[in-house]
Amino acid sequence: MSRLRGAALRLFATVVVAGATISAATPTAAHAAGTDWDWWLDTYGVQAAHDAGLTGAGVKIAVIDESINPNLPVFQGRNLTVSDTVICPDRTPAATDVADAGAIHGSTVTAMIIGNGTGAGGLRGIAPEADVTFYGYGTGSDDCRPDTDLEITDFGYAVKTAVDDGADIITTSITMGARSADGPAVAYALSRGVAIIAGTPNPDMLAVYDKDLGAMNGIVAASAIGREGDLQTSQNGEVLALPQTTVVAAGKNLPSVGRVDDWDASAPSSGSSFAAPVVAGMLALAAQKTPAASGTQLVQALVRTTNGQVHDLTRTDDGFGYGAAWLPTLLSVDPTTLPDETPLTDKAAGIPTPDQISEAVSAGGYVPIEKQDSFTQYGDDEEASTPGIGPLIVWIIAGVAGLLVLAIVVVVAIVVSQRRKAGKEFTS
Repeated sequence: MSRLRGAALRLFATVVVAGATISAATPTAAHAAGTDWDWWLDTYGVQAAHDAGLTGAGVKIAVIDESINPNLPVFQGRNLTVSDTVICPDRTPAATDVADAGAIHGSTVTAMIIGNGTGAGGLRGIAPEADVTFYGYGTGSDDCRPDTDLEITDFGYAVKTAVDDGADIITTSITMGARSADGPAVAYALSRGVAIIAGTPNPDMLAVYDKDLGAMNGIVAASAIGREGDLQTSQNGEVLALPQTTVVAAGKNLPSVGRVDDWDASAPSSGSSFAAPVVAGMLALAAQKTPAASGTQLVQALVRTTNGQVHDLTRTDDGFGYGAAWLPTLLSVDPTTLPDETPLTDKAAGIPTPDQISEAVSAGGYVPIEKQDSFTQYGDDEEASTPGIGPLIVWIIAGVAGLLVLAIVVVVAIVVSQRRKAGKEFTS
């Protein structure tokens, strides 16, 4: 067992035991229903932070997910906005009252940040007074191609829009592969000091996503652990130890907001989808406490205060990354004393590159990629007719095709001639 993993397990086991004792004396609505879904709030000392006035007030968080029901009881009295920007034109709207899987997922993730404790699941958010804007892909099986002239993907478009809208922190729990076209948007966010958190793949997604969003430079990859500090496991019991993990956070045995076709029901769920908003909420409280800190400085503080200790940068590849994100310790340091640059520059996907980040900083804005790269984003060549190398390729192909046709004609003529000659010789 690695030092970081051992520290995380010991820390969670010790603190959760104390939290369980406190919970028994003052049961919440979730506890009264025979569950223990608030364990993560007790473990992280969230109530103590709220009592100290740290609720995320004034911090802008962007949630990127599929869809959401903003009219649920859990969001009443909260600062929630659904963006008017349509990320995926051919899909359903981001805001919906239909209790499908996408809306339940997006609503649950958002409630982890600003939930008021009412409704199905009784979720109480870690940063209840933060200003949350929801950016939804909508529901649909078609590939999403944003309605923009930029060569950009759905995730990249959502990130760029959120940064343009003034987000301080961006979080997403939609797992997808890292794409080169996402590089400029992430570089743009980093150049503006915006923190980005992404949930890592769950056990059932590993075969689909080799390099996910969390494998991109600058993005905090959050993996899920249980109340004992244990990582997720696959159906065959194999521990989900992802080398791209930045930090681990609560994500096992937590409630969903609604169930399919029923907003009034809930069920215990697990996954990194919970861990990402938990980390985003922690950063929001830290941002409120130290408003002069940039998102990159907050991330510096996050990875230097794991497992309940302030330490130098130390990480492992055993699935725990820099360790367990820890709110009390995070709030004990001054992020403005740390470097104002991302510490996450050695990720497997290799994008955005250091040059892309530097270009975004120098330009003071978004630096788009070249137009001809579009076919690598979407797997087609619809942009082949644009100025540049496209026309040259067309002429080359046409020339080669013409030569092939000419060669075939010559060969056919020779064969026919030979057959006629051979026919005459055989019959004579």
